[in-house]
Amino acid sequence: MDLNRRDLLRLGAAAAASLSAVGCAELTATRRADPAGWAGKSTGAITRIPTMCQSCTTACGVLATIKDGRLLQIVGNPEDPNSRGSVCAKGVAGPSILYDPFRVLYPLRRVGPRGSGQWRRITWEEAYAEIADKLKDIRERGHPEEFAFQQGRNRSADIINRFLDSYGTPSSFNHRALCSANRRAALLATVGDSDWDLGDYEHTDYILNFGCNWTEAMQGHIPIVTRIMQARANRGAKIVTFESRLSNTAAVSDEWFCVKPGTDGLIALALSHVICTEGLWNKAWLDRWSNYPADEYTRHLAPYTPELAERESGVPADTLRRLAREFAAKAPRCTTTSGRGSHAHYNGFYNDRAITVLNALVGNMGMEGGFCWHPLSTFDTKKQFPEPAPVPPKPTAKSVIADAKQWPLANAWNRMKVGEIVYLWIKERRQKISALMTYNTDQAWSWPEMQLVQEVLKDEELVPFHFCLDVMMSETAHLADLVLPWTTWLERWDIDARPPLGLIDYVGIRQPVVAPLGESKDVREIFPELARRIGGGMEQYFPWASVEEYLEQRYASVPGGFAFMRQHGAWIDPAKKPNYQPYERPLDAEELAGSSTDPQSGVITKGEDPKTKKPAAIGIVMDGVAVRGFTTPSRKLEVKSEAIVALGRGVDKVIEPLPVYLPIPDLAQGLADDQLIMISFKWNVHNAHRTMQSKWLMEIVSSNPAWMHPRTAKRLGLSQGDWIEVTGHRPRAGDVPRADGSPVGSQRTRVHLTEGVHPQVLAFSHNAGRWMGGPIAAPGSAADAWVPAPVGDRDAARVPWQDALRVPQNSLIPIYPDPTTGQQAWNDTVVRVRKA
Repeated sequence: MDLNRRDLLRLGAAAAASLSAVGCAELTATRRADPAGWAGKSTGAITRIPTMCQSCTTACGVLATIKDGRLLQIVGNPEDPNSRGSVCAKGVAGPSILYDPFRVLYPLRRVGPRGSGQWRRITWEEAYAEIADKLKDIRERGHPEEFAFQQGRNRSADIINRFLDSYGTPSSFNHRALCSANRRAALLATVGDSDWDLGDYEHTDYILNFGCNWTEAMQGHIPIVTRIMQARANRGAKIVTFESRLSNTAAVSDEWFCVKPGTDGLIALALSHVICTEGLWNKAWLDRWSNYPADEYTRHLAPYTPELAERESGVPADTLRRLAREFAAKAPRCTTTSGRGSHAHYNGFYNDRAITVLNALVGNMGMEGGFCWHPLSTFDTKKQFPEPAPVPPKPTAKSVIADAKQWPLANAWNRMKVGEIVYLWIKERRQKISALMTYNTDQAWSWPEMQLVQEVLKDEELVPFHFCLDVMMSETAHLADLVLPWTTWLERWDIDARPPLGLIDYVGIRQPVVAPLGESKDVREIFPELARRIGGGMEQYFPWASVEEYLEQRYASVPGGFAFMRQHGAWIDPAKKPNYQPYERPLDAEELAGSSTDPQSGVITKGEDPKTKKPAAIGIVMDGVAVRGFTTPSRKLEVKSEAIVALGRGVDKVIEPLPVYLPIPDLAQGLADDQLIMISFKWNVHNAHRTMQSKWLMEIVSSNPAWMHPRTAKRLGLSQGDWIEVTGHRPRAGDVPRADGSPVGSQRTRVHLTEGVHPQVLAFSHNAGRWMGGPIAAPGSAADAWVPAPVGDRDAARVPWQDALRVPQNSLIPIYPDPTTGQQAWNDTVVRVRKA
């Protein structure tokens, strides 16, 4: 790449400026705030209330400054053990979302054709009655699966699952395959303990980053970036990034390699090749904990030479050898990070399998400063914070769409499902839907082949009844029959936590910092009321009189209980230790009571696995000691997984047991002169459709031109700012739906020329191109159909980005699931580009 040092420093300075805003400017200082001086305290007319942000999935702890019942400011909560007092722009912009003058604040009933924008304000009583009547009829007909629930990033899973289970529907559709299915499946197949790697970033000395943009958009964003920057400041940690675009993460790295999309796994295999052939591995650890002989794996890696990786990825072979040696030399204080840059591909499952096993080769698994994880992706729901009884049983009805059996790893461990095929399969009538509820997602704008989603949602035969709960009039709400006003994260309750970057689980609270505006409500109020109205036994699972009463029970194990949580915002058990080397933990006498041990494998079993109906493995005997091991079938780290082979065989699919490089079929065929690989990215100030309601954030980023390399532009006869027409195509080959190469859609846009993108790539940011939501989210869209003109807000009409270029990129992207897990291949779309 022809990126000179000055350009890199300039871009890196911009990235550093964004990092300083989240509290990384003085990382060498150890800040210890006095908790008594922060949360839950009042000074005169000012009150600071702790809560948890939900502008993205990281759920940082924050403090809301309130005066006279009005929110003035959001800052970080130093008592939150994950975010530790830092917060990003999305959290700081909370007031602009809460007080968005174009929010939906009252229930609305459609009075014209779907999509006509004709609404009538109704009461909650009318809304409850209509919804309850329709859902009761479906349930009493004996087909609860015909009620489908479409969710986005759900932080209220306890109450939502309770309602859906008590109703009896399995048709709960999530967005996991649009987000992180491949990464999760790769970890579960290899490590077993968790579906989310954390990395002990604060204590590491070396990070190989495979397409993970943790300074801007990664889940765990603020907790990750603050710890990595501390490792740089305090330990001199080195960061090496492989990414197809110069993200802020690439800019703050010590080395950036602009790689061809989808080659991350081959890079990891080539690094592994060097480590094994040069004896740089931790063979003692591998001999003890790998289920596959190290020498056999070396033979498996023989074809994956640095020279092959150079030809495919563009990273020089000598550089790969150097990086492999550096990485191994820092073990065990070295680790990897990976994100959609590595796993949002047709071959993404194998890519991330290779990256995970790369860590095992150097023996950093679960070590201080190494590749770590935690068995809990949230708080302890079983022992410390169980749900109040009675808890409804799981549904017995089946959902063809939710089961998605065509993708054998989609539901092999967790219910990850395959979100991108939901509306295609509804259109193909694979499952009858009589009612659909949309919650916290905007699938009519954010799903691949969004035109198809819109077509299905408009069709009253395919979806006879659709009600949507959202803060704003989204593109999806626009196609509903009822729109219900949802509270923002600043007006509602949740018990919540995220994967702990300190490797010790904790629990937090999301609580209202102001009274809900208008008549907005949350599912914690809506679902118990609907359950009582539907009846038929559902009501027994919602015995509490208020949300506060429910949370009193959930937080009973916290010293000081619910009151402590309301004052401090988070609690961590001081008796717990970081989750280092969990596989070496000895089993105690109580755990071993009633168990049996296989004399050949040493695997210890006890009771029955409810999923497989086979004896449940609880540990393994190592050198005469019964230890926990890994939670895989072999209780070892599974370099070779026969379990995934068997799952594939069950649906006539071949899944490789070892990490391999699978060339992406469309890209392996080569590209024509006018074809490029389209990739997607997010800005640090946006997250899906929710942040585009914020005027503060839209003032920072409101446009998304197409990034193109100058050499590519010269070949196509293009200059900076030229108009182009981009046409997205379905794949021509591969095990995916409708692999016929047909066009998905076209968009006119302008090119932004930069050496910060691969020459074969056209890069679009996700967060633009909306046409609903009001003048802030979508300049030019009407708002008077659902809200009165803003009163007293002189700034509401000032939209400086009125004429900014905004392209809905998902109109170009095909439904493109990885054949193993169903993960959407966001970064494999082949597009044709011509000057317009």
